[in-house]
Amino acid sequence: MDKDHLAAFADGELSPEEAAKVVMHLADNPQDQAYVDELYAANEALARAFSAPLQEPVPEAIREAIMGKAATNVVFFRPKPKLALALGGLAASVAVAAVLLTGLSGGPQSTGIALGPLAAIDPVAGVLNTGVSGALVQLPDGRTSMVLATFGMPDGRYCREFEVVDIAGGRVDYAVGCRAGETWTIEATIAEAAVEDLGQGFVTASGDEANLLTQFLERGGAPVMLDAAAEADVISKGWSDR
Repeated sequence: MDKDHLAAFADGELSPEEAAKVVMHLADNPQDQAYVDELYAANEALARAFSAPLQEPVPEAIREAIMGKAATNVVFFRPKPKLALALGGLAASVAVAAVLLTGLSGGPQSTGIALGPLAAIDPVAGVLNTGVSGALVQLPDGRTSMVLATFGMPDGRYCREFEVVDIAGGRVDYAVGCRAGETWTIEATIAEAAVEDLGQGFVTASGDEANLLTQFLERGGAPVMLDAAAEADVISKGWSDR
């Protein structure tokens, strides 16, 4: 079963009949079940991380950077995610990056994924270069990583949603990496505490919260999610066909 269909199931977008078929499929396909569990956990972690920051006032410096100097009697609150991500352009980048970074405060303390370009020798860059969506990769330092989805962007770049799990450090990082030229750059990241049984996969979570990292990608236009064949093709070409 293709990963687009599994992602639609995880997001609660299928009809009851189609969802029932997926459930039957997952019962006999542990690898697909593990992939769906990863998607559930990513949605749940992002939803929890955003629930508190979305209710807080926007810091004054960020508010002025986005809106300009505002009237002193107006109190700004962060809108719901889709509204925030619909700002577009630089303002959206500033707003979303601020919200994503807020999700790290008070969270796990091990070193995680940082915003900015990755060195070519960084093992995470290696995962982004050659990793197949849904395939678990063991990193040299003991962490594991998995690409969750690959997108073709309206501006010609490729971007990939991925996770890095640090069981020893008690941390899971969800991030977006985009490629320009020969360099992968981390454009958004959010961290969550690791659950106890990561060695056997994530515990499934309820709910159908939208994937907020995907919404981050949508700020500059509608990205195209690559299916398995298209992803394999672009990986084999070294990301050079756009």
